[in-house]
Amino acid sequence: MDDTITLQGEGYHSVLAMHPVTRERYKQFLHDTGRAVPHALAKPEPGSRPVTYVSQVDALAYCRWQGERDGRAYRLPAVCELQELAGELGQQEAASDVWAHEHGERPEVIGGLKPVWLCEWTQETEVIQQAGDRAPRTLGSIFYPPWLREGNSPSHAQAHLAADEGYSFVTFRLVYDPQGTGRVCQPGADLLGTEDIEDAAAPGTT
Repeated sequence: MDDTITLQGEGYHSVLAMHPVTRERYKQFLHDTGRAVPHALAKPEPGSRPVTYVSQVDALAYCRWQGERDGRAYRLPAVCELQELAGELGQQEAASDVWAHEHGERPEVIGGLKPVWLCEWTQETEVIQQAGDRAPRTLGSIFYPPWLREGNSPSHAQAHLAADEGYSFVTFRLVYDPQGTGRVCQPGADLLGTEDIEDAAAPGTT
């Protein structure tokens, strides 16, 4: 995870990958773990594009695999972390370079073109109890960027989908906690750059 963005505040310190996991990196994970390549990922598309059609369950498996390679405890971001990231970058030109989107465009309803923005898996889950002897159903949380929804309220930022299924409009990125606190952001977090996180994570700093 080379390029990063940091959310830091009282009691927490989260390092987010600047870009989602790519098709190329995810295919390497599939190869190394002996998993079959899904039909959607077998199509001849650029490996640098954000990977889609990955379930939350498999995204978590990727986090563990990449963590073993890098010696870090990677995880999926929390909703509040992506909400804070979107809020900080929403008015900046850099948002299009940081936020997950396909390298293509689709026509708007009334003239012009707009990027094909993607949603992202987050770490939250919800277990739905089923009637009778049916097994509980686990739903995974996804985050909607502000430009895909009305307003910027946290209540409009989240939706839930089947955690064991992949979708064409959902990707994911990695996060880790350099201080190992296990705490995530709260409203009002400060956004730091790669240089800041390297300084903050250096031995002997607090």
